[in-house]
Amino acid sequence: MIIRKLIIISIFILFNSCSKDEVLTGKNLWESLNISNYEMTQQISCYCFGEYILPKSIVVENKQIKTINGLSPNQTLGYESFYTVDQIFKFIESKLEDKPEFHDIEYNSEYGFPNYLFFDMSKMIADEEISYYITEFKITK
Repeated sequence: MIIRKLIIISIFILFNSCSKDEVLTGKNLWESLNISNYEMTQQISCYCFGEYILPKSIVVENKQIKTINGLSPNQTLGYESFYTVDQIFKFIESKLEDKPEFHDIEYNSEYGFPNYLFFDMSKMIADEEISYYITEFKITK
């Protein structure tokens, strides 16, 4: 019984360590490329409704969101929940510091940004999970 508990604890520590290493690896690759201007589609998945969870076309210039679906960011419902890639890394680091009960992050092998991230901060709470999907990433000038 003690050996089983030690194995489970070891796997848990290893899993969390790898996740933090993956964040650093993805972030280091992203930062090394010094990409300032790009477009992407970003979608939030949460216990939300309506327009908020629809995919958004985001244009980033000089590392700042310029438009969301062709409009100024503040004209978009929930605009404060859409992020640049740099802001997504800060979001991930902040969530990891809060020690989620479960998380999953997949990184783009070419550029290092997260293609997908999911956080479940508490398995006992049914509506606080959140996911982000990044697709259709394209560097612009």
